[in-house]
Amino acid sequence: MQWNLQEMEKWEELQPYVDTALLPLYLYRTEMELPKQVLRMSYLMNLGAAIEQKLKGRVLLFPLCYQLGEAARPQQFPKEFKHCVCLQFPGEQLKVEAENVTVLTVGEEDLESALRFEVTADIFSQEIIRIWQGK
Repeated sequence: MQWNLQEMEKWEELQPYVDTALLPLYLYRTEMELPKQVLRMSYLMNLGAAIEQKLKGRVLLFPLCYQLGEAARPQQFPKEFKHCVCLQFPGEQLKVEAENVTVLTVGEEDLESALRFEVTADIFSQEIIRIWQGK
């Protein structure tokens, strides 16, 4: 389930089944060129959407959340979710306040490769399934 009007209209019906919050987190760094920032942000958003599609029915994909500079204000998840999964790039020390938080770190190399994207989406989806299984 994605965070949009069409899907959220079904929230009351689907809420008992959606136990995992998926939040792409991004730290906007002023020293990085704007085209690279856009590529990285788009990659995180698209990766979140791909994972949500693979695990449709149990996952609510939140919109991309970003911070400017190094200000580290903790992100909070609603308490209704049994599992909270964050997507972020390495070295970004973004904090999340919730129980059962898992941070999946996205590699920065070859972000324009469709094959790499698919492999990453598959691996992260399998990792979330392992979390559900308690492994």
